Amino acid sequence: MIFKKLNDVHIKPAMRRRLRFATLSMLNQILLIALAIAWIVHITIIAVYDAVYFEENNPAILWAEISTLAVILIFSIYIFILQIKRFGERREDTGERRRASDRSAEDTGERRRESDRKADDRA
Repeated sequence: MIFKKLNDVHIKPAMRRRLRFATLSMLNQILLIALAIAWIVHITIIAVYDAVYFEENNPAILWAEISTLAVILIFSIYIFILQIKRFGERREDTGERRRASDRSAEDTGERRRESDRKADDRA
């Protein structure tokens, strides 16, 4: 029921792209926070016991952990590349907006000059 209503909502392609990027960025930040917490726990255990006591006897679990870390690493690199591309696009968009705003400022300046000339002609 809820999914049917969500499918009926029309999202513009540009907005869909922004939403996708924002969602991926948030997921990336959540993973970063989780890895930071895991690192703090790991370092705390080393500080308390003065040694590393992590040992995984089950090879299936060990390979699952290694592959999960590999997927997280690949995902983070992907997000990093997307962010670099987005930064470049923003600069280009900002430049176009500046040019448009410069044009509107020039138009405003010309209008002021015209109104000043009309005021001088009346006087």
